[in-house]
Amino acid sequence: MFRKLLPLSFPPQQQGASPQNFLEVLFEGESPEIDIVAVHGLNPLDRPNQARTTWTTGGRLWLKDFLPDRIPRSRVMLFGYNSNVAFGTSTAGLTEQADNLLNRLSSNRADVPDRPVIFVCHSLGGLVVKRALSTSRGDSTYCSIFDSTFGVVFFGTPHHGGNGAGLGAIAASITRAVLGNPSNSFLEALTQDSNFLSIITDDFSQLLEKLYFISFFETRPLGKTRQIVVDRASATLGLGREREKQIGLDADHARICKFSQADDPMYQQVEDNIAEIVNAAISKRKQKNENPDKRLHNVTQIRGNNNKIAQHGRSNSSLVTGDVNHTQQYGDDNKTSIEGGGNVAMQISSNEYYGLWETLRGYFVNQPVGPWMNNQPLENSPEAR
Repeated sequence: MFRKLLPLSFPPQQQGASPQNFLEVLFEGESPEIDIVAVHGLNPLDRPNQARTTWTTGGRLWLKDFLPDRIPRSRVMLFGYNSNVAFGTSTAGLTEQADNLLNRLSSNRADVPDRPVIFVCHSLGGLVVKRALSTSRGDSTYCSIFDSTFGVVFFGTPHHGGNGAGLGAIAASITRAVLGNPSNSFLEALTQDSNFLSIITDDFSQLLEKLYFISFFETRPLGKTRQIVVDRASATLGLGREREKQIGLDADHARICKFSQADDPMYQQVEDNIAEIVNAAISKRKQKNENPDKRLHNVTQIRGNNNKIAQHGRSNSSLVTGDVNHTQQYGDDNKTSIEGGGNVAMQISSNEYYGLWETLRGYFVNQPVGPWMNNQPLENSPEAR
């Protein structure tokens, strides 16, 4: 059960302002194989369209103008929400925005609930996604989103405050870097929220072995403070290379996810990594579709007498004639044929995942890393536990 969070406050929408809460389809290719959902971060300058300007420079929104050329069979969506913490007081917090994301995304995926999902997040938008995934895991209404999510791409998301700093202090740091010196009362309101980040991080840690991550971190200082807003220690999850790629970009916190040209070397690096995680997600789904019953099918044929069999699984088929054979089976697509007396057999296998790890080998690990990459039994992999 997840803990109740005090909301990080976002202000109410001003009367007459354009809607700030939406899920917009930027691009939809023919027969999409994957959903890519972009979520922006804070809006300390009170821009009217932060959802778009986060990813736009030189009039080019790369999620719409560049990425579809590389991943044509995709649907790219933009989630917008009121994230202006610098002005006014709030009626909706981060948790409420996470719930809103789940609600809108679920409606948009009603006809394709099992299509793979990749989230792309900037700054505190990554915390909205982390909270949404933690919530969806145990929610009967939104569990299909959790089940279909393959990975998350973070741009400068503060996973750890560093030196005990909480989410409020980080939000204040981002705002200070952009605005200079906001009022003390505003900073005090933000920094009261000292436990918020640790709660989200603790809840999300339960999901780490299920997902794959790309963590882009900034290497240039931002604005008037001339400081790195979210450094590498804060912007990465600290996982092994089999689960997380950590990549530094030559940009500050605001420009880390803005690209004006498709041939920009920094954009090409970002695109290459996103394309690889997308291809891995699509491959995984295809393997599941090709072998829909593989995880649920055990076949045992034993000849002998006084057989004792304990099988864990579905669609188990057993033909038993033999002498004191003891068979205990756990797993996926186990097939056993034993003849003789006094045989004791125990089998554990996960053949479904072999092809997936072959796909992931070239993406997350360019050289063998991890127990399933060093000629050790596949049963040692996280997916088999």
